[in-house]
Formats: sequence, structure tokens, C-alpha cells
Amino acid sequence: MERMTFTVDKTVVTEGDIVEVRWDCPGADNAELTIDNGYKTTTLPLPLSGNKRFRLHRSKGRTQLVITAMVDGKRYSKTQKVKVKEIPVTKAETVDRRGKRIGKLRQWMSLPKWQMWKSRFRQGWQMMPPEKRLASRLLLILGGVLLLATFFPALLLIGLFGLSMYLMWILMRR
Repeated sequence: MERMTFTVDKTVVTEGDIVEVRWDCPGADNAELTIDNGYKTTTLPLPLSGNKRFRLHRSKGRTQLVITAMVDGKRYSKTQKVKVKEIPVTKAETVDRRGKRIGKLRQWMSLPKWQMWKSRFRQGWQMMPPEKRLASRLLLILGGVLLLATFFPALLLIGLFGLSMYLMWILMRR
């Protein structure tokens, strides 16, 4: 199909840039666009002529765009390749009031240790699913009861009774 046109406005982009594709397939029965970024291939049905904009994200260096038109059962296609450069990564660093870089050791030394562990524990606890938090609470209570029972055996029954009451309370409130 000699009259089929297919153009891309940019052939070199950086990840996240937008590319505009224009096509015209006069006399075709249908048209489709295939986008292959090296990780995934996507095929989209298209009208017989028009333009569309795509944001090119992740790519293995080149993204291949292929327009395919069907005319009387025959397939005609044209290909455009777009080079996709990785987005430049900038490293973040911590600086003090004077603009001097603070290394990891100095950051670690500046925080009180209990505060550091407390913040790590709190972060981990908040990210944990509710079922795991409940299981952790029960494990801590059971561990405490068993630890106390090694020194005061009479507390084992009281502790297990308290644990069962806590479980009943959880079941009743939900």
C-alpha cells in the first residue's frame, strides 16, 4: 500500500516524554498500532487516519511503533523506531546548616539510639497488615505470660485466662 503514511514527531526522547504519532491509511479496511518497548507489546485498534500522543516510559533503549493496515485480506505495515534514553538519576544527600554534606555515620551518630529504633519500629508497625499486628500482639502477650510463668507458675492460669478474655473481646467488637 504505497499511499499509507506513518510519522512520529520525535525519534529520540527521554523516559517520560510524549511522542505524537500521525497516520493515514486510505482505502484500508482497518488499522492497528503495535507498540513494543522491549518489555511489553501492546496493540491498539485505530481509525483509518488521525493522530495520537503517547508517553513513553520504561524502554530497553528503543521503542518500536508499527502501524498495520488490512486491505482486502492483505497486511501492510510501516515501522518507526524511537530511541528512549534513561531519565538521569540524581543522588540526594543530607547537608547541615552550612551546606556541608552529612555522611551516613554522622547521621546515625546524631540521633539518639532509642529514638532511631522507635521510629523504625513505628514505621514497620504501621506498614504491617492488621492481621499481622493482631498476631504480633497475641504473640507478645503469650510470650509475657510464659516468661512470668517460669518464675511464678501460679500466674500461668491467670495469664491464659487474661489472653482468652482479650481474644473474646476482639471477637465481640468486630
